[in-house]
This record gives sequence, structure tokens and C-alpha cells, in this order.
Amino acid sequence: MKVLITGATGFIGKNLASRIAGKGHRVIACGRSLDKLKNLTENVTPLYLSLEDKDNISKTLRGEKPDVIYHAAALIRGSRDDLMRVNRDGTRSILEAALGAGVKKVILLSSVAAITGNDSVPFKEDVPLSANGPYGESKIESEKLAGAYREKGLKIAIIRPPMVYGPLEPHGLSMLIRLLRKRILPVFGKGENRVHIVSIENLLDALEICLSKEEACEGAYFVADKEVLTLRELLFYIAECAGCKNPFTLPEGFSNFLSNLPVFGPCISSLRKDRVYSIDRLREKLGYSPRVPVRKGLKEAVLSYC
Repeated sequence: MKVLITGATGFIGKNLASRIAGKGHRVIACGRSLDKLKNLTENVTPLYLSLEDKDNISKTLRGEKPDVIYHAAALIRGSRDDLMRVNRDGTRSILEAALGAGVKKVILLSSVAAITGNDSVPFKEDVPLSANGPYGESKIESEKLAGAYREKGLKIAIIRPPMVYGPLEPHGLSMLIRLLRKRILPVFGKGENRVHIVSIENLLDALEICLSKEEACEGAYFVADKEVLTLRELLFYIAECAGCKNPFTLPEGFSNFLSNLPVFGPCISSLRKDRVYSIDRLREKLGYSPRVPVRKGLKEAVLSYC
């Protein structure tokens, strides 16, 4: 099978390219930096591709004729206009070109950010699309586009991961380690709110399942680890693995006060919320079973920075 992956220079995309190629598929690994696509594994071909170049996307898909596309490219930070231009408009260009090129299936890597504006926990896939910021709003728009192109006949799977961690992951986990080492990230109150995350290996398992399961193209799916840690458990365990001091704890009353401040309050409030995602649907319909326990995966990931 010929598989094209956008965002192959990113943490998820690069690991996905290696996984899919290792299963014997021919992989076209796309990104905006050919230097970052060097030294890929056998059976992987690097290719320059920008989500902002609609004509080149169409030309590339007509020329390469992939059977399946993993659309993993996305902008994580930036202005609302930038996020929409890349995550919404870029997704539209990919889906339009895929439809025109006769691609059999597109697997869209979305995010739990598309639904975390809701309050119900654990989150289930049938909650309304609702975001807390521009990134989540851009993911909502990309999912809406997926729905529209499904109606045009394109098969599209939608996968929503929470924070992804793994060896040398450059975003969420690396930032937590830096903050903990500098002792500027406390536990707010009792730290009993639950934080659901996903190992890169567990995410790749789910993405690989989507290649063969047609049920993947129905609705959307959360993918996460089996175990859920409290914020206190998560931060203390990362500190232990990193060999640094445990984070200090802020009293509940002071934490409540900080949560109501105008600038940093929303960020602190977000850190104190329950974030649990039901993976029942992924298990029941696609046969997903998380292989990597969260503590084992976290320890391996944290030690990769040491």
C-alpha cells in the first residue's frame, strides 16, 4: 500500500512514517524541510509539501496517487489567522485534492482540543464540538470539513489524541520537565483533577488500525492510555523520573485566587480541570488495546531527555 503522510517532520509524523514503513508499506513523507526528512528509514521517500500551496498539493497527489493519506500536519501555536490558514484551509486543500485524486482513505489527526470547551467528564465522542481557544477552533473547522467531504464520498477517519508523550517529544512533556526542574510549576490545591494523556506507541497503534478498519471512517475516536493519573501523580512521577525535587504545593484557597486572575488565571484554571477521555468506542469498534502503561511510557520518555 502507498501511504502519504503530511507533517512528517513533526514528532507524530516522523514516528508514524517509521511505523508504517516498518509494516512493509511504501511511505511518502511530506514536510516543509527536506533537511528534517533526511536519514529516514528504508521504504520512506521524502517530499517537500506546504499546506499553504493548494496547487502543489493537488499536483502532488495526482502524481503520487497514494492509497491512503495520514494528515498529521498542523500548526500548534500562532495567531488565530495563522492557525486557521494552516489547520483549516490546509485541511481543505488536502481533502479536495484527495477527492480529486481518488484517494481511498484519509486519516485526519485532530485533537481533543476540538471538544474541551465542554464540561462533561469523561468526555465521549458525541459531545458537541466546543473549544477553549484558537487552536481548538481551528481543529473544529478541520473536523467540519471532514464531515463535508465525507458527504462527497471521501472516506475519512478522525482521531483525537490528548497530549502525546514519548522519547524526545519536543512540546508538552519537554516543557513540563523544564518547568519542574526550575521549580516554577506547582501542584494547585490537592491536585486531584485527572489528566489523560497518550503514549506515542499507543497512538501509533490506533493510527495503524485505521488502515484496515473501515469502521474508522464513522464519527470520531478518542485515543488515550488505559490509566489516568491525577495532576499530582503526573507531576510527582515526572519529577521522580527526571531526578529533580518534587513540585511544591499551593494551598487550595490561594490556587482558587490565582485561577481568577485576568491574565494567568485561565491557564491555571485549565490545569485544574478533569481531562478524561473515554476510549470505549475505540476499543469496541476498532479493537484498540493500549499496550504501553502510562508510567512505563512516561519513564522511558523522561529518561530520553537526561
